[in-house]
This record gives sequence, structure tokens and C-alpha cells, in this order.
Amino acid sequence: RVLKGGKGSKKSATTALNFIFRLMQQKDTNLLVVRQIMNTHRDSTFAQLKWAQERLGVSDLWNNTVSPMEMVYKPTGQKIIFRGFDDVLKLASTTVSKGYLNFVWIEEAFEISNESDFEKLDLSVPRGKVPPPLYKQTTITFNPWSEGHWLKKRFFDTKYQDVETFSTNYLINEFLDETDRLVFERMKKQNPRKYQVAGLGNWG
Repeated sequence: RVLKGGKGSKKSATTALNFIFRLMQQKDTNLLVVRQIMNTHRDSTFAQLKWAQERLGVSDLWNNTVSPMEMVYKPTGQKIIFRGFDDVLKLASTTVSKGYLNFVWIEEAFEISNESDFEKLDLSVPRGKVPPPLYKQTTITFNPWSEGHWLKKRFFDTKYQDVETFSTNYLINEFLDETDRLVFERMKKQNPRKYQVAGLGNWG
């Protein structure tokens, strides 16, 4: 799943809700969350997944720690693990002791300037067979700041049977209030080019 979107387009919020729900629903599944820099997780993906637990009313079923940075679903021991592309060797050797590491979420993928770094991850995680009805899936979320980025050529200009692409923007985000929306309305008038990307999620 490859999802591009503007700022405030709820792509990360929806992804976090989706993963918390699916891990609790699908026993033996585990999730690896990746960003370019490891220490940026705490205030982004880690916080977003904690918010998702609270939003779904299941916080008491999760044990969240920052050292090591991971989330454990208490009833089964399933894990959410966090890694960065700044330590590729550690990233490639990531595994779990229970179940299967079959889900990967790459957040802010636009920060990954080298396609080869993505390929190293794609070739190493997830690996091996998973028993039905489980399946393997990588989810990629990002802001489309430049049409020259490898993400566009790889996933949006070429069609693959096993790839679905999506685009979203702030107009469908029910979590925003009127103050949030006014920011985008001002941007629309004052900086139309930025509005196309940051507001509507179109390629820059």
C-alpha cells in the first residue's frame, strides 16, 4: 500500500488506527515501523500509535516502552518494533520471537533519498512463508514534495499487480477543526503552488 497525501490528510492517523486494529484482530502478526532517522519515531509514529490505542479504547491492553522502543500486545505478546534507515544492518536483521514479522510501515518515505535503501529493506523484511489467513504487506506513507523522487517512478508511474496506490488530502480529515482548515484556505490564496502539494497532496 503506497499512500501519498498533503499535510493534515490523516494518512498517518488512519494507518496507525488500522495497524492497532489489525494486530489485535490477527494473532501472530507483528509490525516493523521504519523512518529515515531512528530518533524521530518518539514524537511521530510512536506517539501516533499510542493515540490510536487510546482512540480505540484499548490502551490497557498494550505495554509501550521507549527503551527499547516497542509496543507489546499483552494478551499474545505480539510486537510493534521501531527502526531507522540510519542503521541498515540492524534494520535488516530485525526479527520477532513470537509469530511473524509480516507487516512493515515506512513513514515519511520521502526522506529516503536512495531507492537502494528501500530495496535492502524490501529484500530482507518480511521474509519467509506465513500461514493463511495471514499475509505480508508493506505500507508506505509520505508527502509528495517532488515528482522527481524515486517513489513516483517506482509506484505511481508503473503499475504492479501487488501494489495499490492512494492519495488523500485535508478535505476528508474529520479530525481537523475550523482553525486547522483556515490555515489551508490562507495557503490556497497566498501560496497556490504549496497548496497543491501540502494541501491537496498533488506531486510537487
